[in-house]
Amino acid sequence: MAYIPKSLTNNNLFTNGGEFVDSTGKPYSGFYHSLFNGQIYSGKTPLDPTRQLLSVLPKDESPNQVLNTSTNLEYSNLRPKNQELFEYGKNPTAFIPQPKGKDYQRGQIERYFAKKRNETPSRILEINQSTYNDIITQSGEYNYALWQVVKIFWKISGPLNDTRNPNGVVTAGIVDTNERLVNFTNKEFRGIKEYLSNLIQFAIRPNLDLISNQYTSGGEFITKKDSSNYIGNYHIMADGTIMDGATHPQSKGITLLPTSVVVQKQVNTLINKSLGELGATSNVDILSQVSTFVPPQTTADSPPVTRGSSGY
Repeated sequence: MAYIPKSLTNNNLFTNGGEFVDSTGKPYSGFYHSLFNGQIYSGKTPLDPTRQLLSVLPKDESPNQVLNTSTNLEYSNLRPKNQELFEYGKNPTAFIPQPKGKDYQRGQIERYFAKKRNETPSRILEINQSTYNDIITQSGEYNYALWQVVKIFWKISGPLNDTRNPNGVVTAGIVDTNERLVNFTNKEFRGIKEYLSNLIQFAIRPNLDLISNQYTSGGEFITKKDSSNYIGNYHIMADGTIMDGATHPQSKGITLLPTSVVVQKQVNTLINKSLGELGATSNVDILSQVSTFVPPQTTADSPPVTRGSSGY
């Protein structure tokens, strides 16, 4: 480097920051010196081997503002393409599932959700399967660059909670199953836990008289309490529980058990037939619910999810 007389430099200056940035746009603090031509360099004097040219930060700008450094200029040239990608395709529209009889027979439905990647806190909305598939496959009708989607299984029939029979066989309950699925999905799709806070949404009420006004002349059921033969009217609840009385209000609270596998299969056939006759009419009140949700902002970050599913 050519020798510069001390009379042409102003050495041993110091800044606490907020005045200059280096060539990468990073705010600079420390010693610096200025030359006769107005240029400012880091280091105490022109002899500092690590000296680098500094740029003056205008007074109406902050260190967080984007400056015309070489790195930022390179990014700016790419930004229009990125912006165009984020503006490409439609935004998904809200959807409310309406389970049918076959869904209640299966005991579950698939639900699909979307939220914006660049929005905090994110606005979650439920979408239909075709919209989910379009975004997952990046088909282009919907803005796959902007929207993150996930799929979740949702239990809608069966006992309310997990149950275990005398043989140790566990039957998955609506609340417990959906809670497990939501907690699992929330690890990668933040906010879904708050959105799906109603764990029995779309489910058949377990205390619903699914089948009523039935009669047995004996030999088909025994009482759970003392295993005595039962004769009389009975009804079957939505969770599969068999009880005395033609209807639930008429019941004395006696639980009945099938005497054989054949009777149990007959009961299952009745239940499946009744479930098949059910539809979304029992969920009309849900249609009035708001279909989008903004969860509370959390500090935990999670990687973007473009594909997600969970099972029991």
